[in-house]
Amino acid sequence: MLKYLLHCGEFQLTAPVSGSSNFQQEFEARGQRDTQGRSLRDLDLTTRVFRYPCSYLIYNPAFDGLPPEVRSQIVDKLGRILSGEMATEQFAHLTPEIRRELTEILTETKPELGLRVARAQSPAS
Repeated sequence: MLKYLLHCGEFQLTAPVSGSSNFQQEFEARGQRDTQGRSLRDLDLTTRVFRYPCSYLIYNPAFDGLPPEVRSQIVDKLGRILSGEMATEQFAHLTPEIRRELTEILTETKPELGLRVARAQSPAS
């Protein structure tokens, strides 16, 4: 579930994607935005599909309807991944900046997650 949510193994675009319809504007307008105007529905379309590698389906009622034990484990591991505590190869695409941005977006737009992110310590300069 976490590999899906965090776009592990995402196909990298080899050329920018563009179109003539208003799809991008309409799609992005449906997203919940944080105070900085960021949304998990923001599209990149230059090197990857989404700007932020976390599925907007985390807002879906089906996610909230997961059995509490399952949802709790997912949220706990998500917090450990975003803090850098759970740094495995499959989540290597999540740079410190992306993890910080995802944490900020999710904390503001889905506070009911109760996302507990222990801040990973930065190496001393």
